[in-house]
Amino acid sequence: MILRLNTDIAAGGFGLAFAALLWLPRGEMGRLSIIFPRAILVLLTVVAVALIVKGLVRPGDRRIEITGSPRRLLVVAAGFFAWWVAIGQLGFLVSSLVAVFALVWYLARVAGPVSLVRLARWVPIILGLVVAFYLIFTQVLNVRLPTGLLI
Repeated sequence: MILRLNTDIAAGGFGLAFAALLWLPRGEMGRLSIIFPRAILVLLTVVAVALIVKGLVRPGDRRIEITGSPRRLLVVAAGFFAWWVAIGQLGFLVSSLVAVFALVWYLARVAGPVSLVRLARWVPIILGLVVAFYLIFTQVLNVRLPTGLLI
């Protein structure tokens, strides 16, 4: 499908909607815990408004070709939603390991069948990636992540 679209306005509108969606459920955070998310939301809002202004001042009419599977898009979106729900129940580490592994497997399956050897090669990479994110958030940024089964 090919669309004619002012991508600046579309991206800015999506950014504003995303920032508004993330702004609403922030009631349970403490004063110090909200600093980093609030800074990111303010930055996201400023960039989104700048994109909308740029799109209105100097519109860029682009032809966008949308390829890929709508089913795959919906499955990945549902997977991210399930991961978000699972973080509260299983904790960040366990739910993230499962979610990233499932996402990588599902998207790699598009190219063909995925062998057990290939799956085994992904385990240390995914483990390292998730642990790195966990350590960055907990040790560097001082963000307390939800705990669950293990950590």
